[in-house]
Amino acid sequence: MIKFYIPKGVLRRASVRFRASVPLKGMRKEDGYITKVNEAKPGELIVLAKNIHFEDVDYLKNNNIKFIFDICDDKWNKDSDLYNYACKNANLVTTTCELLQTKIKEYTGKTAFIIPDPTEREKEEPIFRPGEHIKLCWYGGRKSFSLFDWDNVFNEIKSVTNNFTVHAVTAKPDRAAKRLTHLIQQKKLIMYSWDYDTQGKIVRESDIVILPLPQDMPLVQVKSPNRLIDGLQQGRFVIANKGVDSYEKLKDYVFLGNIKDGLNWALNNKEQVLEKIKLGQQYIQENHSPETIGRKWIETEKLV
Repeated sequence: MIKFYIPKGVLRRASVRFRASVPLKGMRKEDGYITKVNEAKPGELIVLAKNIHFEDVDYLKNNNIKFIFDICDDKWNKDSDLYNYACKNANLVTTTCELLQTKIKEYTGKTAFIIPDPTEREKEEPIFRPGEHIKLCWYGGRKSFSLFDWDNVFNEIKSVTNNFTVHAVTAKPDRAAKRLTHLIQQKKLIMYSWDYDTQGKIVRESDIVILPLPQDMPLVQVKSPNRLIDGLQQGRFVIANKGVDSYEKLKDYVFLGNIKDGLNWALNNKEQVLEKIKLGQQYIQENHSPETIGRKWIETEKLV
């Protein structure tokens, strides 16, 4: 029996949804979650993630309760003592991709078991019918929104067309877009407050998803492909940067490169765009469905 530790107040976070809430949909009835570590019982396999403390590890260890430490970010520069302690005492370490697996091995000597993120979206019909005005969309956390230079992104888009809008969905959009009032005043950038349904609606109303990221940040290099998967699953073409390890597995279904080249390619290869989306959705069903990922989590019981 597997129990994910999900403290109260964090259920909406992407890392909790993708590493716990959504996988549980594809798991057994007896699997579930606890909101306090001291609710764990002998015989259960507990999954801890980044919302932990030293005393949580000690409680499980002292009560002979097996646990997994699940790592979806490279936080060793910030929480190295805690991460090393949790890895040392865990019965198993899990992670999201090969690059993060390599880093964990380098930091701790342990080989992490890879469990990718699942999709949390229902499959929708692939559509690519851009008109004279192109609607682009972006979605993600506020930190991701601030990682790159939006002016450079807009210059790339303008080198292809000036008839466009970018619809961005993020948490606390007024704060996120404080330095981008000029783009908002030009009515080129339209901001929305994130929630699950709003993201789905904006993607559905858009022609293309753009997900630029800086390529020289270690934290970015180990990011999950969940945002690319979201766009494909909703039947939209995705343009994203190279340089993210997990994105490479989706390279046949999206455009990896700069925004300018991606837009030019998509607008001139409409049939191929639709074929990429269809094949991408098939790949997602085979590799990222809640049922597929749920089975991977259940498999961990044999590894501890």
